Amino acid sequence: MHRKAIAKIIAVTEGMERFWRHSHGWAPVGAAALLASARLDRQTSFTHTLADYLAPFPPNESEARQILGYATLRSLCEGVLKVFFAVWLDDYLRDPVRDRSGSPVPPEDVSFDRLIAFYSKKIDADHEVFLRRVQKRGNAIHHFTDRDIGTQDELIEDIALFRDFLLAVNRGLPYPDDIYNPSYA
Repeated sequence: MHRKAIAKIIAVTEGMERFWRHSHGWAPVGAAALLASARLDRQTSFTHTLADYLAPFPPNESEARQILGYATLRSLCEGVLKVFFAVWLDDYLRDPVRDRSGSPVPPEDVSFDRLIAFYSKKIDADHEVFLRRVQKRGNAIHHFTDRDIGTQDELIEDIALFRDFLLAVNRGLPYPDDIYNPSYA
């Protein structure tokens, strides 16, 4: 079950990378340029590490692996949100996240915390609890302060929830037809 979820995550992420990295002529010029320069290949690379978190962790490495698993999920979630707002760049710029001086913040520079709040308020709040948990546990990479890192079973369940989040975000992206839509991968 979990290996199937990871396989779907990889397939969809690879499909998103293939399509959106070369979206000139389909996406608006600004969005296509932003997506062409984005490191979508790294997003795909991270998905290939998710299976590393399925086997029981060695006791002397368990906390580090747990934290790294959530840091990976955090990075993937943030990347998916940035892709979403980059694809919809023209719409985003009509009502963007703003800095303290009131200037628009480009989607690639918006913090994960603000991306979650913005996406949950403007697009879809269904995944906010999941995103906040991943954010909190992923931030445990800054290990000086004690933080709840959950259990390996919770991490594995959150990997499956990431698949659901990824598919939900992907459903909100415009594709010319189903041939290009990686959800069908």
